[in-house]
Amino acid sequence: MIPADIAAATPLVVAMCGIAIYFITKILPQNLRHWSGTLTALILLGTFFILLSVIARHATLSPLSFTGITGGLLVTGIGAVSAWASEGSLDPKGPVHLYYPLFLFALAGAMAIGFANDLFTIFVMVELSAIPVYALCAYRHKEDPAALSSAMKYMLQGVVGTLTALFGVAILYLIGHTLNLSELPKALAGADPSLVIFAAILILLGYGVKLAIVPLHTWLPDAYARAPVGVTAIMVGPTKIGVLIALFLTLSALPAGGIPKTIGILVIFFAVLTMTAGNLLALNQRDLRYVLAYSSVAQTGYILLGFGIGMVYNLPLGFTAGLYYAIAYTMMKAGAFIATDTFARDAGSYETAQMRGLGAKHSLLGISFDIFIFGLSGVPFTAGFLGKLLLVQAGMATSMMSGVVLALVLVLNSALSLGYYVPIISTLMFYGTEGDRCPVHRITIPFPVVTAVVFLAIVTVYFGLFPESFTWISHAAGQIFTWGVA
Repeated sequence: MIPADIAAATPLVVAMCGIAIYFITKILPQNLRHWSGTLTALILLGTFFILLSVIARHATLSPLSFTGITGGLLVTGIGAVSAWASEGSLDPKGPVHLYYPLFLFALAGAMAIGFANDLFTIFVMVELSAIPVYALCAYRHKEDPAALSSAMKYMLQGVVGTLTALFGVAILYLIGHTLNLSELPKALAGADPSLVIFAAILILLGYGVKLAIVPLHTWLPDAYARAPVGVTAIMVGPTKIGVLIALFLTLSALPAGGIPKTIGILVIFFAVLTMTAGNLLALNQRDLRYVLAYSSVAQTGYILLGFGIGMVYNLPLGFTAGLYYAIAYTMMKAGAFIATDTFARDAGSYETAQMRGLGAKHSLLGISFDIFIFGLSGVPFTAGFLGKLLLVQAGMATSMMSGVVLALVLVLNSALSLGYYVPIISTLMFYGTEGDRCPVHRITIPFPVVTAVVFLAIVTVYFGLFPESFTWISHAAGQIFTWGVA
């Protein structure tokens, strides 16, 4: 098989392994079912190294889909860590035989998006990724009845977004008589611009529901908070990145000229609205899960800002910055959620105030959590800082006042986020007075959880120190940015 075929076949392999995991877990006795998490992690890790070897050995081959491989590396990497962490947080007496197969199906759909070459396949893969997640969000409904209502809210809003995006894709097909990504720009070149823009707006809003852009974000806080932590970790990363790639691969089919710029202005509008609203909503949250959930809304705004700048100003750096920050955000936020779940189990509550001193008590988790928060705040030597720096550079590189203003908006929002990040760090890392200390439960932290969090913290720092190791990210961004530089 040629390298491109090997890479493109990996989503199917992951899906088939999901079927195998179901039967293996059903056969295993109850006291051994937790090993399904290790097996799932090994499957994803093996797939990760296959993709890594393809891109390392054949990086100069033009048929390679850098977008698909980059997405695949992120999905399998974070997926492996999340599956490993799930082993330490799931009750083996529960329906584990359903958890890991659905987990792998969701990741397989997200992986396949970047390898698709027509709009309908992209749309189908987005849904194949989303449907298992709807079910996984309700996995803990017996222990937490609110999990079922949060999953239903997510599903209902997701279905509305699905139909909206499908309507937009259908309009493009009726205009261009093709759904092929390489043929559509030419087919749409002579079409009525207003109709093409209308279809693009529908696609943006449809996929925007799954990305949780404001005001289409209302499903996200409850879904992130109530889902098992391993599921939350793949929702903040692999499945969201899959939708992000789906959105901009679809928009790459627009003909060059004024249409991408018009849609880019709308993307920037939603980016600024989303980052500002997300940060403001996070300020008043007492539950640490909801703080992180609303900050995820804000992070989506940062990511979209890069892509919007790329579209409006015809700037490839914007796409590179947006994609790089999306990858950095995924690692940091997945690690933060996993650590938060552990702190909450020790404190007996998800309220930040009840976790006083737990970061100092569990020093490895505490230091790792601090690294994630520093990265999300934009502190130097972390992937988050470099990602925000690239976004600011993209705004400055436009050499226009509007681009500079957008860079300043990003900086101001980053400063605003300190209003909730700094109190979290001070609460977790300092005991305060004797009466303020959280109750001591003396829980044993599972080894998979500790190693997963520490590994993500190390990678967060590595990405911040050695960004040149990941030049293929710019190649992936270039395959989405198809309009060229005027």
